[in-house]
Amino acid sequence: MATTISVRLDKSLLKDLSAIERNWQADRSEAIRRLLAKAINSWKLQYAVEKLREHKISVGKAAEECGISIWEMLDILKENTINWTGYSKEDLERDLKVLEGKD
Repeated sequence: MATTISVRLDKSLLKDLSAIERNWQADRSEAIRRLLAKAINSWKLQYAVEKLREHKISVGKAAEECGISIWEMLDILKENTINWTGYSKEDLERDLKVLEGKD
């Protein structure tokens, strides 16, 4: 069920919105819905990436919250050089010593 909302826009934002409407050949409601959907998806992604950076959620959960595949989420993390594993250089060195039998 759709809900109607109202919003006040300053003149510069309204001017930009009108340009988008013309470009998309869409009415104001359609343009606002499309822009809002894009902004919400962007926010979800940024929020999930931040939670991943802080090791608060898994990659699978982040992908699910964003409505994308795990592979897409991993690509995004790689593009932004985000360490989502929580596996540090020190962890690697410790594990290598264990494997070499120098524990």
